[in-house]
Amino acid sequence: MTPPETNARTQGGDLAGWHAAGTADEIPVDGALVIALKPPVAVFRLEDGFFATDDTCTHAQSSLAEGYIEDGTVECEFHFAKFDIRTGQALTPPAVIPLATYPVATRDGIVYVDLRGRAGCPVERLTPSEQQQSRAAGQ
Repeated sequence: MTPPETNARTQGGDLAGWHAAGTADEIPVDGALVIALKPPVAVFRLEDGFFATDDTCTHAQSSLAEGYIEDGTVECEFHFAKFDIRTGQALTPPAVIPLATYPVATRDGIVYVDLRGRAGCPVERLTPSEQQQSRAAGQ
């Protein structure tokens, strides 16, 4: 995965402040990747485009990017809660709280996510050791 970058430089600067998630080719259709931030963000690719949500299930501390993706939904590996990837809506119990969603844009083959409006949640990069711990914990 391409490392996240703040203040992405693009033509016209209209994506200044957006985070580069990686190249579009890195994310297969019905696949996802995680932007290693605190808290992490999942970027999903569906047939109709790219979508970004919080990566952590609202019911349990599980990475949704590692969940089962089908028909525009993602299913959490821990307790099988399902979420609508496009809207963040919690579709099945035990999750009842929706996911936050974020604007996504692609430019020159790079996928960008706008996290500037993330309320009450500063964007911090994970250190390499925190990334390793997060992967080991299944978050």
